[in-house]
Amino acid sequence: MEKLNGGNTAKKPSRQNFTGNSSLKLGDDADASFLVGGIVEKGFSEEPSFRPIGPSSVPRPTVLPFPVARHRSHGPYWAPKVSDNCDNAGNDEEDEMFESDPVAAFANPIQRKQKKGMDFSRWREIGAIYKDENNLLEKSQQRNNVSEGTQISEKINRHSGVEDMVTNGAASNLENDKFLNKEEQYSNSGVTELEDEVTEDMEAGFSEFSRKQIQVDLEKHNDLESCITSSHGCSQLGNGHEASSLGSQIDAENRARLEGMSAEEIAEAQTELMKKMNPELIKKLKKRGEDKLKMQKCSSSDTASSGQVGNLQDEKTLRYIDESDIAPKVIASDSKDTHGGMDDKVVQNLTPACGSSWEAWSKRVEAVRKLRFSLDGNVIEADFALVPETGNISAPSGYNAANVAERDFLRTEGDPAAAGYTIPEALALIRSVVPGQRALALHLLASVLDKASRNVCQKQVGPTLKYADTGKFVDWEAVWTFTLGPEPELALLLRMSFDDNHNSVVLACAKAIQCALSFDVNERFFDVSEKLATYQKDVCTAPVFRSRPKIDFGFLNGGFWKYNTKPSNILPFGEVVTDDKPEVEHTIQDDTVVAGQDFAAGFVRMGILGRIRYLLETDPSPPLEECIISILIAIARHSPTSADAIMKCPRLVQVVVNRFTMKDQMEINPSKIKSVTLFKVLARYEKRNCIEFIKDGIFQKMTWHLYRYASLDQWIKLGRENCKLSSALLVEQIRFWKVCIQYSYCVSYFADLFPALCIWLNVPSFETLVGNNILRDFANLSKEVYLALEALTRRLPNFYSDNDLCDQTMNAATDNMETWCWSYVGPMVDFALNWISLKSDPYLSKFFDRQKGNKGSSVSEESTVSSLLWVISSVMHMLSSLLERVIPADTFSLHSGHVPWLPEFVPKIGLVIIKNGFFSFTRVNDVENGTAQGKSFLQYLCHLRHQSEQETSIASVCCLQGLLKVVVSVDKLIRLANVDTNGAPSQGGFSQEDKILADGILKSSVVEVGIVLNTFMKLIASERDRVQTIEKFGRGGPAPGVGVGWGASGGGYWSTTILLAQMDAGLVIQLLEISQIVFTTGMPTSEEMSLIMQRISCALDISVILGPRDRLIVEKVLDLLLKVPVLKCLDLCIHEFLQLNKGLKLFEWNYKEDDYMLFSNTLVSHFKNRWLSFKKKFESEGQDTVGRKTYKGRVSLETIHEDLATKSTKIREHPITSLIVEWAHQRLPVPNSWFLSPICDISYSKPANPSVSTPDCVQDFTQFLEVGKGGLFFLLGIEAMSSFLSSEFTSSVRNVSLVWKLHALSVILFVGMGVLEDEKSKAVYENLQDVYGQLLDEPRFEETGEEETAEFLKFQAEIHDSYATFVEALVEQFAAISYGDSIYGRQVAIYLHRFVEAPVRLAAWNALSNTRALELLPPLDICIGDVKGYLEPVEDNERILEAYVKSWVSGALDRAFTRGSVAFMLVVHHLSSFIFGGLASDKVTLRKKLTKSILRDYSRKPQHEGMLIDFVRYNKPATHQKLVQVEMPSPQTCDLEERFKILKEACEESSSLLNEVDKLESSIRKEQNIVT
Repeated sequence: MEKLNGGNTAKKPSRQNFTGNSSLKLGDDADASFLVGGIVEKGFSEEPSFRPIGPSSVPRPTVLPFPVARHRSHGPYWAPKVSDNCDNAGNDEEDEMFESDPVAAFANPIQRKQKKGMDFSRWREIGAIYKDENNLLEKSQQRNNVSEGTQISEKINRHSGVEDMVTNGAASNLENDKFLNKEEQYSNSGVTELEDEVTEDMEAGFSEFSRKQIQVDLEKHNDLESCITSSHGCSQLGNGHEASSLGSQIDAENRARLEGMSAEEIAEAQTELMKKMNPELIKKLKKRGEDKLKMQKCSSSDTASSGQVGNLQDEKTLRYIDESDIAPKVIASDSKDTHGGMDDKVVQNLTPACGSSWEAWSKRVEAVRKLRFSLDGNVIEADFALVPETGNISAPSGYNAANVAERDFLRTEGDPAAAGYTIPEALALIRSVVPGQRALALHLLASVLDKASRNVCQKQVGPTLKYADTGKFVDWEAVWTFTLGPEPELALLLRMSFDDNHNSVVLACAKAIQCALSFDVNERFFDVSEKLATYQKDVCTAPVFRSRPKIDFGFLNGGFWKYNTKPSNILPFGEVVTDDKPEVEHTIQDDTVVAGQDFAAGFVRMGILGRIRYLLETDPSPPLEECIISILIAIARHSPTSADAIMKCPRLVQVVVNRFTMKDQMEINPSKIKSVTLFKVLARYEKRNCIEFIKDGIFQKMTWHLYRYASLDQWIKLGRENCKLSSALLVEQIRFWKVCIQYSYCVSYFADLFPALCIWLNVPSFETLVGNNILRDFANLSKEVYLALEALTRRLPNFYSDNDLCDQTMNAATDNMETWCWSYVGPMVDFALNWISLKSDPYLSKFFDRQKGNKGSSVSEESTVSSLLWVISSVMHMLSSLLERVIPADTFSLHSGHVPWLPEFVPKIGLVIIKNGFFSFTRVNDVENGTAQGKSFLQYLCHLRHQSEQETSIASVCCLQGLLKVVVSVDKLIRLANVDTNGAPSQGGFSQEDKILADGILKSSVVEVGIVLNTFMKLIASERDRVQTIEKFGRGGPAPGVGVGWGASGGGYWSTTILLAQMDAGLVIQLLEISQIVFTTGMPTSEEMSLIMQRISCALDISVILGPRDRLIVEKVLDLLLKVPVLKCLDLCIHEFLQLNKGLKLFEWNYKEDDYMLFSNTLVSHFKNRWLSFKKKFESEGQDTVGRKTYKGRVSLETIHEDLATKSTKIREHPITSLIVEWAHQRLPVPNSWFLSPICDISYSKPANPSVSTPDCVQDFTQFLEVGKGGLFFLLGIEAMSSFLSSEFTSSVRNVSLVWKLHALSVILFVGMGVLEDEKSKAVYENLQDVYGQLLDEPRFEETGEEETAEFLKFQAEIHDSYATFVEALVEQFAAISYGDSIYGRQVAIYLHRFVEAPVRLAAWNALSNTRALELLPPLDICIGDVKGYLEPVEDNERILEAYVKSWVSGALDRAFTRGSVAFMLVVHHLSSFIFGGLASDKVTLRKKLTKSILRDYSRKPQHEGMLIDFVRYNKPATHQKLVQVEMPSPQTCDLEERFKILKEACEESSSLLNEVDKLESSIRKEQNIVT
């Protein structure tokens, strides 16, 4: 870097470089003007080393961005630098960047490598290469657009220099501003030539410019400022950022010039342009301009729907989106997307089937391109300037010769006047050869990424964060997604910078990588997750997406999750090279593609692990070492493949261990803490990793601090800061030990650790800890120790079956796994009971009593509450696990059903809970009389769940779960001991606490537990919708980051909000198990039925909340929902529902006990196989590819295959081989329509490979029918139940779109009529049709005063793009096997409903017509839904009307006419209403065309006379009038004369057709005479 020296005395250079350069020095009298442009990429000089570095002349001002080269692919913009005889001093290594070479004048720009397919607007087509002819067309369009603007200017000003500058400037800025792909930006030779011309003009032609010419430029600039406001109404840029771009300035200038030209001059200029351009290109440009104008008209409404900042309809998006489809799709997304279940108006329920949603999201992301950020990551406020209502834009920057020095010399592109940096500008600055500039750009990117990830986690749904106090929104989801997206190539630039030779750049790059991997926010999530004793496993953070819906499963959503990139693509290519091949050829483009799919995987593929090992070996600075270890942790959490790559990277693990042990043993720093975390994470992935760490002594080296402290006073004397660091280190070491215990290793270490652990197990002196402000740190340690004890209790043998092991010190089991001993349990229980004796400890008693009385708590108090709750929670879970080991595994084998004796600690635990106010033991009478006691600890925990911040809420729920588990186990053991207190004397006998213990703690507090259950059931209903809004486009998030880096709103599945929802769900299931539904012989009361229905609905809501780690809870939900008592209650709901609803048919039978059992068994088996199965490949994906032979040549990325063999796998507790759950290869969380799978699953019909056992159970037809029958019964039951729920409990069944329910009824008929052949299932099926028909009619009658025109039954948009093909296959099946079955026909006829989208209606009609199945359809009056739904609004779709006439002419309607089919009624109604009713002027031609076709058919087929007579005499029915047959109105009600007049006008004086009209008229007259 340049150094400034205030002295005039020249100093000799301290060293001479081989290139002849020296450091730069400035005196006080030196002219600073030569510094303009002096910061360059390559400093070349033809002189030795005695002159200061600087340009040969002052740069001339132009309209171009400040032309300072900061990119390694650019050549020098300035003339060769000349030095004088002054010496410089300084030996900084950064000064070497300015060394010059005499060959500078001959240097040419370096051509960038082609980067294909990096266009973000095609997000779903990453890696696709566009056709060359399209690229050529776009280039020619761009150049001709520039030519069009410059040729008009040439008529006014003929100066060639100005024209060249404007032309080249426009071309350069178009390259920066237009949404071009990387191939055009970096490999287009034409653009490079333009840049060379600009350089040559500025170097050689500046002397030719006179002061007069500069004045001309300034005058033009002032004119532009005055005219740009008036001209913007025509240009309609629509974005505040676009106003300052050079392209806008040129456009405004040209329009201003046009206003000053006469019509003749304009015509002359246009003629000249037309002659020079290709006529075909002119047509395309005109069409393109018309489409742009159309798009601008709907841009304002689309902006509101997509919620983005700035321009949403610019030329860049139009370039790669089909122009003919944009406008209708955008309008559809704005006005018709009403079934997403969202409160926010912003489009959030985005599915792959909805192209408009994809477009809206792409525009939101594209709007980030021009946002400018400050160095702290905030968006510059000026960039929120909106376009005024008048359409005016701000004036351009207006730099001139006087203020050119105020420009930002660091920017390489864009507007130098704007504050801050855009993301593309920062990325370009990373390629600078000036280390300070590279570090600055990396710091900015790190700040932006950190700010974006934190703000995304704070959001709920939609862009709701405000910028400062301006009220403007910052779409941080889009900011994050754009930055990590494929176009910026952030991963590639960061990987290149990580190899930098300047420590400051490497450190800045490491921080940026750490932020890009969302390390901090992810670790906060995992930290909270590890505090939960309910979750024994972590989840991989690799980004995933859903597999496509298949017809075999009825197109139901919720397919298997798959990794964004195949695991075999993650491994670095250096590991797959054979000995005989020097190197495998591959391109950086492959690495970039992988990074675009999976950010962390791209880093591993680019060999970042080897670079990390090298940096650790070179003794990095503490901040750099901490960042490096953080990156390793983030990579290790990514996936098993990434963790395995770390383990197999040569020397990497040992280097980390050496760094931990080589430093001061007593010193504790963040690097040591994170090193322990790294080994803990690696041990979680594989049991063999844990074994390796133990055998190699790594575990002992990383956990020796656990033995360090002999007393609490020794720890306190370290001081507050050291206590915090030591607490964090000890917590991670205990967690590392706990991982080993879960694998049944290192259990024997407890004996040696016990003295040190006693410090944290016992209740401390709280006053001392509070005085030193270390209470939270001590509580964190105590919590972790009790969680480790909870893991140890799981290694205990069963108390009664293996009682002989109690006196043994340790007993080794198979595979060298260890078990714990019961002799250690007694002291542990005593320590634990001290923590939950809330009334015995003065501090705990006063603290919680004070908290119960306070409505609000300070931040410090809430932090203390959270810490203490975590300790109590861990104690409760430890005790519950201990009691579970006491409960006999087989109670039936016990003598007389009772245990011989109970351990002393069992009743002791129960009495402590009773005496310390955990329950108030309030009775029903006490509640009614108002004599209930004070608030219990249970009620206090419920209060904290509602009123506290998230971590405290999670702690309270976790504490509730542990408390209930302890109470349930104590009650069960007391019952098994057969303790009886009824016969005890009142005096000197059992106390009140003893009686409560004997009767059962839960039984004595049933009222209080019921209140808790009702409270949490209401919470579940609100949390259900929040979980369902996470998946966008079938992905966990829109960005390829890890964990929170998936980019989902609010953190998505990685947010503490969802974690809290899942904890609530687990608690509710626990409460539902406690209060199981018991069906008595008598009929339940209305209150009992209401309570049962609420619980069933809540269980359905819970099913869609649970994630991959909650598989066991999902199984409990299924068992709970499908128990025989629950099915009986659903049957009662069905009968009650049918009796109250007059439009439904009552059953003539009753289901028996055997039917319920059959339904229960078949549905449980189906749901578990369908939604809880794992997907496994034939060959393990994680296989080591080292040693595989690869041959020289291009290495292509492997394909992620859709059809992989799968198998159903049940969770096995023993042996545990991994403590990690993968998102991939499983289906949780299930979609909200999961309960439709029994009637949507038709996989039995495709036994593709009978030798392979698939997870979806290729069924025989009999089993398929049983599942279908059970599914229909269950569906009708939950539909009936939903109708009786109160408004407080919104049913998840009703939230499922009607489209999916009607589709499910069609799928079960797709494979046959088996369910309709059984009388019971046929009645259930018909009632379901009627129920959905009523739901179909509801929207029509709720909207009054407006005509219903919306086609909200969007089968094609909601279910599958090729749904029309499914309908055609269904119709073919209907024609082949139905034999006119009315129920089957009703289901097919629903696709002719007016609310069904036009493509599906057309496909259904054509299929029915082609198969001659129109006559098989039932009459209109028995179709699903109201008659008016099929008739109104009148059909106006040209293709459908033509299809009606085609069926008429072809004879497909002949039998439909005689049989009274709904098909003929639809044709007569819509054709008659269209031809004889009032219609727009643009439909006259179509009316004549249709009329001629019908009359010509009449002339050829006289037998169609009856059909034609009904057509002419048809009269539209009154509102809600049911039609049994076609109306035959009298002449007084139908103006026949007017209709015949219309028919004759349509004949257009054709004599043959007029004769047919006369013939028809005479027939009608004759018939009327006969009637009269």
